[in-house]
Amino acid sequence: MARKPKRVTQMRVVDTNVLIVASAADGDSPFDADATPVEEAVLREQVLGWLEAFEADPYRHAVMDLDWHIATEYRHKLSEQDYGWLALRHKMDHNQVAWVTLDMDDDGHAVLPPSLSAAVTDLADRKMVAAALEALKQDLPCKLTNASDTDWLDCQDALHTAGLDVENLLATWLRAKWRTKHPKTAKHKKS
Repeated sequence: MARKPKRVTQMRVVDTNVLIVASAADGDSPFDADATPVEEAVLREQVLGWLEAFEADPYRHAVMDLDWHIATEYRHKLSEQDYGWLALRHKMDHNQVAWVTLDMDDDGHAVLPPSLSAAVTDLADRKMVAAALEALKQDLPCKLTNASDTDWLDCQDALHTAGLDVENLLATWLRAKWRTKHPKTAKHKKS
């Protein structure tokens, strides 16, 4: 009898917008669907489906920091009844979180390597990037998961060069939204 290959645990730093969009799609969450930039219910459902599958799979772990910088952002945006927070609590309760340490600057933002500091312009996103990089340093296969934030497209190449990939759950929708925000750049990139 052949032995089954051992499943490798996958790590994800889940951007807060994934939890928000999924909560907006969940019928039991009090989160208002109008409070997310994703207007199409079918797209919100797609994000909810991803988060439900992530929560249910014991081989898919969240990455969070020991000082709760990431969790504090989650809690600031979500209530205790929102599905996004409940899904992450499930991961914590079932020991399906890789805990990492972040270096923070005097202003409370995560410190990144110089090559990424210029690329990651959203200072709040730096903690997500730093957590994913720490997981990679620990030889944990990790990606950053995004639903609706176009800023990740702006720094995606720099992150990829650093060994970190961004998983855009709504890639087609996201690129279209990015093009409306950057019409001159999008026009230039087409030529």
